Amino acid sequence: MGSVPGAILTASLPGWRRSGHGVLAHLRSGWIWALLLAAPALLSAGDIQIFCEPGVRVQLDGRPAGVATAREDGLFLVNVPSGTRTLQLEKDGFLAQVFRVEVPEHPIEITAAEWIPAPAQGGVAAEPEGGDNPVGATVVITSAPQNCTVDLGGTVHSKRSPQLIVPGLPPGEHPIAFSKDGYEAIRGVVTVRAGVRTAVRGNLIDGRVEVLHQGKGSLRVISRPDRCGVRFLGRLADTSRGRWNVSHVPAGVHRLVVSKQGREITTDVLIAEGRRTVVVVSFLPGDEPVTVSFEPE
Repeated sequence: MGSVPGAILTASLPGWRRSGHGVLAHLRSGWIWALLLAAPALLSAGDIQIFCEPGVRVQLDGRPAGVATAREDGLFLVNVPSGTRTLQLEKDGFLAQVFRVEVPEHPIEITAAEWIPAPAQGGVAAEPEGGDNPVGATVVITSAPQNCTVDLGGTVHSKRSPQLIVPGLPPGEHPIAFSKDGYEAIRGVVTVRAGVRTAVRGNLIDGRVEVLHQGKGSLRVISRPDRCGVRFLGRLADTSRGRWNVSHVPAGVHRLVVSKQGREITTDVLIAEGRRTVVVVSFLPGDEPVTVSFEPE
């Protein structure tokens, strides 16, 4: 039997009507139609190459996605649905790294940043080994005149530039002295706090040491259940839709109190310069009461 050019041939099966509407009705009710609908979704996905060291745990939108290996140069995620996705990289003893990425329909890559040691339980920075500040506390020193000798905590620096930057100081008080031929030496004490960038000016002309704490970050409180009371830096507030945000918070360690129907959870939280501290507080059975992570502002 010949065929007519341009005609569409269909098989005739028992129970099927010969009209096009009958065929379409069977397709809609069967797995073939479901597969056709799913095909665009399968195509709307991309791959993500995460460059990080082996052993780093990766979460995608709050769910475990895998553990980095040397074989994959980190972790390679295949067919990640397109759209805005949240990746969280976790390493024991260090602050989590959070990335919000827009996944297109082609491969992209992200690279883990430098790992920052996590604060001790309760949010207070652990005493560092070897004198390194775990949250990268830095002292920025200026002077008048510009060139002078600076003694910071027993370490002598020859200052020959507008700013002398000294990173990695442990939290606490550090004596500082400025000296220069023709001027009387001046002395003071600079207090370094976790997460705070501290500026010190040695004014040999006026004979005084001026200390100014710098650095601000932000805080996000996520509560479970949704509505809880929050006390922070003298502020009283309620979480709206399960979260509360505050910006321009002075860097350092601050007390946070979250309450719900007579119950309270109190913790010290670290606000680091230029970063958002995310505190998840849960009153639900089986949940961790407090979890803390950090992300760029």
